[in-house]
Amino acid sequence: MESWRYCGVKGFEVKKHKETVFLQLPILKGVKHAFGTRQGGEEILEAFGLSPGQLLTFKQVHGADVLILREDPKTLNYPLLYDAAITDREEVALGVWTADCLPILMWDKSKGVVATVHAGWRGLRYEIAQRTILRMKETFGSSPKEILVGIGPGIGPCCYEIGTEVVDLFRSPYGSHRSFIYNRGGRSYLDLCSVTQLQLLKAGVPSENMEVMPLCTACRKDLFFSYRRDGESGRQLSFIILG
Repeated sequence: MESWRYCGVKGFEVKKHKETVFLQLPILKGVKHAFGTRQGGEEILEAFGLSPGQLLTFKQVHGADVLILREDPKTLNYPLLYDAAITDREEVALGVWTADCLPILMWDKSKGVVATVHAGWRGLRYEIAQRTILRMKETFGSSPKEILVGIGPGIGPCCYEIGTEVVDLFRSPYGSHRSFIYNRGGRSYLDLCSVTQLQLLKAGVPSENMEVMPLCTACRKDLFFSYRRDGESGRQLSFIILG
């Protein structure tokens, strides 16, 4: 397996629309997308000429179920209990709310398909990133080698302390790939981004098709909400849309 740690750190852009600040990754420059900050929620849509009615988000439950959206969202049964979604509908902006978990945006230009993933340790335990790629392949005929992935800001291994029960959950399935768990001062810390990258590589996505936003939500209080840092907190919105 190719080297996977720290792949895809190639810079990012900070943009502002009125009072709303958002971030973008170069790998997704051909599609409308944004990783939100604490400066602006749904107002971020206005920067792209979109309306709130085009945004589809979910009651995120830290699971691994993936919604396949091919019909009009108005026909769906709410609430939507999902942590990932895939669509080929050009008018729908798939969104994800985060405050430490990773927002992941995916785009298959050749098939005209986008996806969002909400990835915390629970979802990653059930391989939600890998499952989403596989569902894109099964349902839309996507080739993993054609899928571009942007991994947005989340809590970093500098701040994400985990207990022994979580350490054990991640040690078993990944064999020798345990370098995403760090031990400092008798405590263990998890690198969510590296776990995500490994899952994507296992699903067939090349490392050059991934870009990472190397910002920790817990460290950067100026930019992000963080549940681990603040307890009850707000959420930042990230989204992607074909149209």
